Parts: sequence; structure tokens; C-alpha cells
Amino acid sequence: MKFIIAIILLFSIVSCSSFSSLSAETKIGSEEHHVKVYNTKADFKSLTYGDFKFAMNQKQFRKINNAKPRFKDILFYAKTIDPTYEYYVLYNPKIKSLQNDDYIIKDTIMGNSKFVVAISKNAPKADIDYIINKIATEIQ
Repeated sequence: MKFIIAIILLFSIVSCSSFSSLSAETKIGSEEHHVKVYNTKADFKSLTYGDFKFAMNQKQFRKINNAKPRFKDILFYAKTIDPTYEYYVLYNPKIKSLQNDDYIIKDTIMGNSKFVVAISKNAPKADIDYIINKIATEIQ
């Protein structure tokens, strides 16, 4: 009996993902000579720079970052190395007030959904402004 409980507990811990259930629907494309990250089910799109590597699930995340994700409810994660910084886009995060000393947090409500962008504080100001200002609904 203890063995079965241990397996169930282990399975529930391992199966917990930091990524939103909609993150698998996130796609990468191009628009206006930039990278377009979009998710039609979440009614989300953003433009960003071409030097990012992206993760839409835990396996992809581990390939580009050895640490554990810093947030939950991730729609996608992006990381670049020149200059080195990262950002997360969260979809309807369950935690209402996100705070992290290492990130600039900006939330946006579009339709019935809340999106939160968390960008490393060491990102260039122009990049922070661009990424935050290029978030929109996919269906326009």
C-alpha cells in the first residue's frame, strides 16, 4: 500500500509542469522582419528579435536553461546570449501578484485573458520596451 501511495505521489510531482496547457499551441513565425511568437487558442501574438531560442515545454526549457523555471503558467520562454537575458510570457497566472527581484514584470489584459511578461532586469532598455510594446491579440 505504501508503495502505491509513493508511486502516485511521485507521478503527481513529476507530472507538474511550469508550462500552461496551451503552451503546446504556441508557434514561431515571422512578421515585419522579426520573429513572431503566436498562439491562436490564447489569442496572443508578440514580435521579438531573431537571436532568441524558445521553449514551449519543460523538455525544450531544459535544453536551453539548466535551472528550474522561475515562474508557473508559462506560455513560452525565450533566451538570448548576446546580450544574455531571458523572458517569460505567462498565460492567466494563478498567482495574482507576481514579484521577482531579477525581473521586470508587466501584465496586460487582452479580452478575457491576462498575460504577464517577465524580462530579466539586465536586458537592454530598448529590448525591454520593444518586447513589452509588441504584444497584441492574434486575431485583429
